[in-house]
Amino acid sequence: MNEQVTLHENKTPETRAQRPQRFLKPHYEVQEQKDAYHVRVFMPGVAKDGVKITLEKDRIFVEGSRREWTGASWKPIFREIPDADYRLQLELNVDIDESRIEARTESGVLDLKLPVSEAARPRTIAVE
Repeated sequence: MNEQVTLHENKTPETRAQRPQRFLKPHYEVQEQKDAYHVRVFMPGVAKDGVKITLEKDRIFVEGSRREWTGASWKPIFREIPDADYRLQLELNVDIDESRIEARTESGVLDLKLPVSEAARPRTIAVE
């Protein structure tokens, strides 16, 4: 039996800038602690300079874009991870202290610390 694989050549290689932009919703985890929320966002292939975090009123937006790491002549036969950027929108149900938000990324995992504002923390009322 003779089996052949035929590869179809594109006349002009398509670059990332020419492709329509697609987004994936990344996997994320939220942990509630006494004075803050910790959010871990998993975005494989996204470096520190490819992360954009925006806070607008009661929503936080996280975007991650991957760098083009292949040459113009490289053509994939099979792609296990879709060639798309990441976009996540989370609604906040508690006031966050914007000045104390911390973010860091390592190996495609973004760690966000969202401190709860002093006014939104529970208080104990003394009874007289």
